Order: sequence, then C-alpha cells, then structure tokens
Amino acid sequence: MGVIANITAEINSQRFQFIRIEALVLIGIVVLFLLLVLGWYRRQCSHEAVKIIVWGAYTVSYTLVSYTMGLMQSYHVGSSLFAVWAVCLMLILGNVDSLSAYSLHDNDNWKRIYIQQLVQSFWVGGLVDAYGESDFSIPLWILFIISMYTTSTLTRSFQSASKSYNLPRCTKWVADYMRYEHELENTVVPNPIHMHGYRYIVTGEHVETICQPPDYLFRFKPDETKLITVEQIWKCNAKLLHHQYRESSRLKDICLSMALSKMLKRRFAGFDLAESKLQKTHDFVFKGLLDSDNTYERAFRVIEVELGFVHDFFYTKYHVLFASHDERSSAIISPVLSLPFCLWLAYMLFQRFRAPQDEITVGRSSTRNDALVTMIIVLGIALLQLLQLYFYIASDWFKVYLISKYVTMPRWQSNEKIQKIIAFIVSWKSFRHWENKVGQYSLLHTFSCTRRKWNALCRRTAGLVEETRKGRAKKAIENLPNELKQAVINSLVRSSGRLTNGATSLRANRAEQFLWACTGLPTVTHTILIWHIATTLCDEALGARVGLGDRLPNECGDGREMRSHASVASTLSKYCAYLVAFEPKLLPDHSYDSTVIFDSLVDEASVLLAGDVSMQQRYRTLMSLDAGPEDKRLIMIGAQLGRQLMELVTDPALRWKILSEFWAEMMLYITPSSEATAHLETLTRGGEFITHLWTLLTHAGILDREDSYGTP
Repeated sequence: MGVIANITAEINSQRFQFIRIEALVLIGIVVLFLLLVLGWYRRQCSHEAVKIIVWGAYTVSYTLVSYTMGLMQSYHVGSSLFAVWAVCLMLILGNVDSLSAYSLHDNDNWKRIYIQQLVQSFWVGGLVDAYGESDFSIPLWILFIISMYTTSTLTRSFQSASKSYNLPRCTKWVADYMRYEHELENTVVPNPIHMHGYRYIVTGEHVETICQPPDYLFRFKPDETKLITVEQIWKCNAKLLHHQYRESSRLKDICLSMALSKMLKRRFAGFDLAESKLQKTHDFVFKGLLDSDNTYERAFRVIEVELGFVHDFFYTKYHVLFASHDERSSAIISPVLSLPFCLWLAYMLFQRFRAPQDEITVGRSSTRNDALVTMIIVLGIALLQLLQLYFYIASDWFKVYLISKYVTMPRWQSNEKIQKIIAFIVSWKSFRHWENKVGQYSLLHTFSCTRRKWNALCRRTAGLVEETRKGRAKKAIENLPNELKQAVINSLVRSSGRLTNGATSLRANRAEQFLWACTGLPTVTHTILIWHIATTLCDEALGARVGLGDRLPNECGDGREMRSHASVASTLSKYCAYLVAFEPKLLPDHSYDSTVIFDSLVDEASVLLAGDVSMQQRYRTLMSLDAGPEDKRLIMIGAQLGRQLMELVTDPALRWKILSEFWAEMMLYITPSSEATAHLETLTRGGEFITHLWTLLTHAGILDREDSYGTP
C-alpha cells in the first residue's frame, strides 16, 4: 500500500503534472512538424503509410493543442514557459502552409475549424497575459500577433476552396470571362504556337465587377482592370522571356499552367466550359502543346505544374498568400519579422539555462533543463520560419508573380541588376508535383489474395481501418515509362480528339477479327477486364513480366521495338485493371457497377482456377478450356480472346503492336469524366496518370465521349 501511495503522490505532484504538460507540448510540436513535412511529400507519394500518418497527425493536431492549452490553464502553479509553449504551438499550427486541408470535406467545415482557432487564440492570449514574464512579454506578444495572422490565413484558405461558400464566387469571374474571351480583338487569328489570340488569364482577375444585362455576366472594363494574359507573356521580348534565354520557355509555361489551372477550377465548381466547342481550343492542344516541333514532355510538364496549382488552391494556403499585394507582403514580412524575436526569446531562455537552479525564475516546477528544451523548440521554430520563407519564394506561385510584374514593368526589363535577381530567384527549386508513377494490378496473379489479418483489424477498430476486398492486392507501382506517354500521345494525335474504345487501332492494324471484344459489351469495365485477361495470357506466353528485359524473343521483327510495345501494353493493361479495382470513380461506369463486376470476376477466377497455385498452372488451365458461345463469364471471354490473339496473330511483334495501340486508345477513351471531384482527390495521394490525361483532354475541349465513336 505504501508503494501505491508513493506512486499516487508522485503522479499528483506539481513536477509530474509539469512534465506531463511538457511532454504533450513536445508531442504536439512533433505532430505539427510531421504535417509540415508530409504536407509537401504526400502529393508525390501514394504509400499507404504516408496517408495514414498525415491523416492521424491532421486529425489529432487541433484536439491535442486545445487539450494541452487547457491543462496549462488549469495548472495551479504558473510558469512563464507555458506562455512560450502556447505561442510556439500557435505559430507552428499557423505556419503549416503546405497542408491546410486534409480533404475537400475540411474546406466545407471551415466554420468548425474557425471556432477552434478562436478558442485557441483566446487561450494563448490568456496564457501570455497571465504567465508572460516581463522579460519575455515583448517577443511573446509580437509572436502571438504574428501567429494570429498566420492562423487567419488558414481560415481564408478554407473559405476560398469551400464549394458551399466562396469557390463558386471566385471561379465565376473566370467562367464568365471565358464566355466572351474569343470575342476580344476578334481580328486576331489564333496561333497556338505563339499564343496569339489566347487571352487566358494569368493574374489580375480579382476585381470588383457587376452583372449587366442582357446576359448578366461579370465583365471587366479594359481601362480599370490590369489583366495579365498568356498572350501578353508570349509577346514580351524582354531578356528573361526572349527565346534566346535558356529558361524562357519554362517560365512562360509556368505562367501558362497558372492560367490553365484557373480554367480547370471551373470543373470543380460546376461551371460550364464555354470555350470547349471552339476550334482554337482544340488547336491549343493539338497544334500547340502537341505541336510536331515539341515532344510529349512539354505537354505533361505543363499539366503537371497546372495540377500543382490546383492542389495548392484546394489543400494549402498558397492561393491566399498570393491573393493580393498585402497578402504577398505579409507572407514575406511575417517570417522575417518573427525570426529576430524567436532568436531574442531563445537568448533569454539560454540565460535561464545558465542560471543556477535556485535562481530559475520561469516557474517553481521548472528546471534548467526545461528552459534548455524550450530554447531548442524556439530555435526550431526560427528554422521553420526560414524554411517557410524559402518554400514561399521557391514556389511556382512566386515565379508567376515575378514574371507577371516583369511583363508590366518596363523599368525592370531595362534594369540588368533586377533581371539578374529575378533570374536567380526563379532558379530556386521546390518539390515535385506528383509521383510520376502508375499503379499496377494483375487479376490472374492476385485474385486469390485475402488479407484476413488486415480485415480482422478493420472489424476490431469498427471500420477505422479500411477493409480490403477479396482479390485486391496492389503490385508495386511502376515508374511511368516515357514510351508509354509517347504511345498515348501518338494515339491522341492520330485520333484528333475522336475517342474510340480500341476499334480504330484494330482496324488500322487489320485486326478486325477482334472487334467483337470491343463492341456489344454492356460496360467499359467489361472491355477493360476482358482485354486485361487476354494481355496477361499473352504476357505469360512470352515469359514476360513487368520488366520484360531480354526474355522477349528477338527473332521476329525489331526486338527493341517489340519490347517497347510489350512494355506499354503490359503496363497500361495492369494500370487500367488497377483503376477498376482501386479507383473505379475515375472510370466512365458507375463506380459501384465496376466494383460488382470486378468482385464477380474474382469469384469466377477463384472457382475456375481453384487449386492452381502458380501462374503457369493458371495459364495452362485457361488455355485448355474451350467454352461454348453460351458461356458469358468474363474470365472465359478473356481467355478466349487471349487464345485468339496467339492463334490468329502468330508474329509476336505484330501482336504486341496491336495490344499496345489498343491500350493507348482505350486509355484515352476511358479518360473523359464528369467526376471532377474524384480526380481532385487523387492529387493528395501521389496523383494519377489518368488525371493528367483528363486535364489535357479538358483543355482540348474533349469533355465526354460520343458513344457512336466506339462502334465499328
């Protein structure tokens, strides 16, 4: 009993309570630093662990900070370290520029988060007022005011991206402008290479306007509005944008990406894309981005940066920080201003650390070590301010701002020193915008997979851990091959925007005997899965896995070309199957229809291939079956198609060319979608290749597919 009494007394002691608060502060700071770092990283990583860590850190951050501050308020023995800790937590919470919202749902819940921020601000202010030692008071109050500003930008970022609040309002101006953009100076013949006639807005759209009859569109007045357009950027021949300057094309394309991101946001806000039927919209992609003098690389680079801007608008604070001159200035001034006060505060804490224990004045429960730990925390926050300032200046947003000012400031264009400074700043590098990889799934390899232990954990956590359905085991994601991008772009250029479900490529390769596997099927999901099974069987027949390597025979045709076709076909086949299994919302069919069809196919494979453990056994079983025309099971139809491909096309090089061009065409066919939100959600988990294609087709005016195009 004496031992228990001693333990109880120790737990209730002032020192233990102080250590408890200190530990929670350290945990809170670690959690917020994780949000800061992984907020950048999650856009380029699809790993499940990153997703779970970010979700956990975001979920507990506000609650943990509020709980810790509540303990400080209720602690009956004051300590000036409480005020320092509270301000530190508030500063970090407001400085997570890289992640303001974990999901789109958080933007619509901005009122709840706003109330939490108000409560925390009152608590921090109360702690600074109650425990802010006279020596600490000046830097603490300055840092508290700065933290109030940084947290207020969080609320504004939620409001701007909220579909129920401000998103329609801030997007309508661009939507209305694009209704009459083609009528401005209509004597100019659009040129998608030099961007003549493409007055897409880069900056300057935030102006006060009124709706006027008869169309009640928001219209700008040329004498009152300072718009910077893509056309103006391309017309500028100053040094930094002259074609002789090595980085000029990259800087112009970043501005183009910004303009395109403003146009793309209309899809997320539910506005029509009025320019989609214009010929110049079609030409912008097919004669501009995909011009014969360029390669696919430029098109994908522009789209990648564009989606980076879109991601930042919905999930970070950057669009708020660059919304106006005052915001841009404050975003630079606040870290610059907070840095000396952090160093001042750290110096005073160091003086407390050097003082003898009996002279410690920061609180009766405090020790010299507590002052040292707090000093390290404050120095860490000072470093954080420097990092945030670097990320801010190195961001594409700041590059767009500098180039836009450069275009409108003749004084900058004629000043060599200013141009050197701008050239130096725009050379700063930031993080990649997406993972540049594709998910892979092979049905015949993994249909028997059942994650019993994981699903048991799902039941024990009442669904907190997401259940994995039968047969769904992701293969290792693959780097996106350059030849795959080229194959898809070649297919797009050949089609000139007339998307078909593979029938066109089959006719072009004189493979009309396989048209039955493209037409007459109930859904696109049927077509994908049938051709996926057939491609897997052809892959197995050649002994070719994902890598392909030198195992492909070289005696028929050009071996290198065949390896390239096989790589494209195999990767696209597994990627489309991955979309069916894990991302059905991105496909044309209803997501639940795709899920039901896929689950049924998994059950069919489990019954038909029961007892077959190796892929070789499964291959032999499927190739030996001879089902009649009345057997409509997908696995049997896929096996039948695979046998026909190998029997009727005996040349492996031609077979893989047929499959490669089929999958490139099918990839484009399944891309158009009205599920804009589903594409937006992929940006936070590494991104999807289909989202980049969806964006590219959107800017070409291809918003949906015509059913008649898929028929022979």
